[in-house]
Amino acid sequence: MYKFSTILLLIFSTFLLFQPAYSQTDEDCLICHGEKDFATEDEEGKPVSLYTDISLLAQSVHQGFGCVTCHSGVEAEMHEEKPEKADCSICHDQVTDRYFKGIHGKRYSQKMKGSPWCTQCHGAHDIKASEDPDSKTSRLNLPELCGECHTRAKSLGGEADLMGPIPLYLQSVHGKLLKEGMEDILVCSDCHQSHEVRSCLDENSLCFKTKVLELCGSCHPDEKEKLEDDVHGRSLESGILSAPACLDCHGAHLILSKNDVRSSTYPPNVTKFTCAKCHSQEHKGPEYGIISKKTTKFLDYYHGSLSEAGNPQAPGCADCHGSHQIRLSSDPESFTHKANLAQTCSRCHPGAGENFVKGSIHLQPRTKKDLGVFWVRRIYLVLIVLVIGGMLLHNLAILFRSVVQRFKESSKGEIIRFNTAEIIQHIILLTSFTTLVFTGFAFRYPDFFLFSWMTGSPEAMAFRGILHRIAGVIFLILCVYNLFYILSTKRGKQQLRSIFPTPRDATHAIQNILYHLCLIREKPKFSHYDYSEKAEYWALVWGAVVMGGTGIILWFENFFLGFMPIWMWNIFKWIHFFEAVLASLAILVWHFFFVFLEPEIYPVNFSMLTGRISEEEFKEKHTAEYEQMKKEETKEDESEE
Repeated sequence: MYKFSTILLLIFSTFLLFQPAYSQTDEDCLICHGEKDFATEDEEGKPVSLYTDISLLAQSVHQGFGCVTCHSGVEAEMHEEKPEKADCSICHDQVTDRYFKGIHGKRYSQKMKGSPWCTQCHGAHDIKASEDPDSKTSRLNLPELCGECHTRAKSLGGEADLMGPIPLYLQSVHGKLLKEGMEDILVCSDCHQSHEVRSCLDENSLCFKTKVLELCGSCHPDEKEKLEDDVHGRSLESGILSAPACLDCHGAHLILSKNDVRSSTYPPNVTKFTCAKCHSQEHKGPEYGIISKKTTKFLDYYHGSLSEAGNPQAPGCADCHGSHQIRLSSDPESFTHKANLAQTCSRCHPGAGENFVKGSIHLQPRTKKDLGVFWVRRIYLVLIVLVIGGMLLHNLAILFRSVVQRFKESSKGEIIRFNTAEIIQHIILLTSFTTLVFTGFAFRYPDFFLFSWMTGSPEAMAFRGILHRIAGVIFLILCVYNLFYILSTKRGKQQLRSIFPTPRDATHAIQNILYHLCLIREKPKFSHYDYSEKAEYWALVWGAVVMGGTGIILWFENFFLGFMPIWMWNIFKWIHFFEAVLASLAILVWHFFFVFLEPEIYPVNFSMLTGRISEEEFKEKHTAEYEQMKKEETKEDESEE
């Protein structure tokens, strides 16, 4: 018994040697942290509140947890040293592992400023489940949460302060639907994940180019199915990462409706910008073969000009090639395969037949691939250089002699040169021709500043087209009237005889050039019309036939393509364009010189508006006719005597 008592005494004495350990309770913590003015200072000396509202914890997902459950390492009721940061991995080890694999975790490990920790997103003592509408991480609140850091963005050079992804997202179709309360719409975490946050440039990201189709396809299954079987989808699947995926065409955060003029899928923008990113420059690569300037060539022609003007109804790339089911033209299932092209064209051109496919769609006039247009272009370029160059040299010669002599203006005696009918014809010609030039070249060069008022909107472009056709009809009616005038009226017949070319005109042209170059002394004697006026009139007749004929073919394209191949129609289109260039330059270089710049009539010749010229000018410029008139007057005087 004595031995047993001794052993118990020794055991009891051993326990007395150790200080008893007390369990830290929430009440112990709240002795200090329950005071609202309890605070400390950070490294910069700024006050940091240490107050804890215990009621928030009671409403959070951690309800019932004690302080030391998260704030481990706090052993004394009063602790001077700052405890370690709450370690969420004690319970959330898998989530924490994913966090450190993402861009936030990597930046946090590198102690980069602004890198978020768990509490920045979930809160501290007020953490709520993501399913809770009041949670910071609920789907409806997620853009606002991410926007705390991602509202602004720096450019790559760090110089420009740009709008960040969240403001862009909130303007997108996804952001607008989220604002309306649609919780299952795409939010930040669907693309970038929640804890293992990754950039779309990260190959492990859900929105990486090779994976984004699967992501977008979860809401857009039809588009996904089509894209998997189109040329872009197949290219991506084969490892060509430069091929476009969803984000390349639709954008990343600012995904807008195709009816929004800011959208990359707004029809005019598709051709001008979206497809042009890859198809506007000619290059060769092992992945593609040769990529030609398809969009550049497209924008050069009719459909492209309408698209350039911003007409959303104008056919663009997607209208012919499709949007998510694009295939090579050699693919029998492609909309642009020769067997299907007429049907594709018939969407806008009812009754489109096989002639629509007899030629190139994306013309290449600089190559012999489109032989007809190639030679039209070459011939007209040579013709323009020779004709306009010859006109320019001729006028410079006349100007040289005129400047040397500085001859006096003709006397003020009045001679009737044009009657009222001829004056009216000229005014109508001036008005209709000028209108045709401006409205025609506005269609071809819509970005030129002089034409912006006619091409700045779809309505303006439509008005331009109507104006061009009205002017064309007026011009053709005038041509028909002029033909009637010169063939059916006494005055008209006289004018036709006077303006009809004769072999003497060539001699006069040579003599006139030599005279104004001071190489001969005698000036040629012209009759009612000299060679320059005759050349201009018959050039106008030629131009009226060519421009009128080709213009009608272009106007009623569906009718003419019913019996002519498209390659022939393209030739007429290019003839119309180059003839317009030739005619316009002829007016500027030839006609304007004799109206405004010829020294004898400077600054302007008003005879076509007044119908009269002075007797001195008549004698000087139409010497042969003047001498004939004087002879007749002499005969009349002699007969009266």
